Amino acid sequence: MSNLILDYNLSDNSWFGLGGKAKKFFSPNTEKELISYIKNYTSENFITIGSGSNILFRDKGCSETIIKLGKNFRKIKIVDDLLFCGSGSLKNQVSKFALDNEIKNMEFLSCIPGTMGGGVFMNAGCFGYEFKDIIKEVHGIDKNLNKIVIKAKNINFNYRKTDLPNDFIITELVLNIIYGSRKCIEEKITKFKKEKKYAQPSKIKTGGSTFKNPNSNFKAWELIKKSGCDKVKFGNVKFSCMHCNFIENHGNSGKDVEDLINYTIDQVKKKFNIILEPEIKIIGDI
Repeated sequence: MSNLILDYNLSDNSWFGLGGKAKKFFSPNTEKELISYIKNYTSENFITIGSGSNILFRDKGCSETIIKLGKNFRKIKIVDDLLFCGSGSLKNQVSKFALDNEIKNMEFLSCIPGTMGGGVFMNAGCFGYEFKDIIKEVHGIDKNLNKIVIKAKNINFNYRKTDLPNDFIITELVLNIIYGSRKCIEEKITKFKKEKKYAQPSKIKTGGSTFKNPNSNFKAWELIKKSGCDKVKFGNVKFSCMHCNFIENHGNSGKDVEDLINYTIDQVKKKFNIILEPEIKIIGDI
């Protein structure tokens, strides 16, 4: 099977540039290939990933099979005034497509890294917009390998999470279309990108926002700063001076990243009795 790789280097699919090897890495290009593989290897545990923008792979690698949907899951098209995009398409690509077709309310996608499938699962958002605002329905494969369609109204969207099952593999999204002025859309994208440029680190190995904002009077970054964790280093890993909810990796140890995350959770709990929940997904063998 040409799209099955043994002993795959996970750091090649991580924005942190970290991680050991996956025992198996499978990248199907069609739903048929995906279903066939899972049917043939029912004893295997598998994890589906996107672009690796908010994932920390552990140094010891991963004994579960890693599945990353291939190029045919990155198509974007308009059918009957609805926007269809494969779950593997990148958010900024969808934003660019929307701009080219004068579709508004998708400008925020230009500022969020990663794939559309991952964005649905965590109800990603910024600048007052979230995935729940644009989703009409989600297509995918359930744990019994049935192809199903889930309407947005049947998904419980919350802050940075949904109730979609972890074993549900999203293959395609259908987005509502509202047409607007290209000039206004372009201006909003420019505004969002400018704000992001001056608020978040770029061109540095990072995994995006480290923690979700808790249900409290404080943002995650405020708790990190007030607890003194913004000054803490583990090896060559530290919080960004530009935005202290972003961890910067200047080394080659995933353990250092995980240790900084756990240390911060512990310190914030001790000092404020608030439990920070990681937004970064940690995958791999302990």
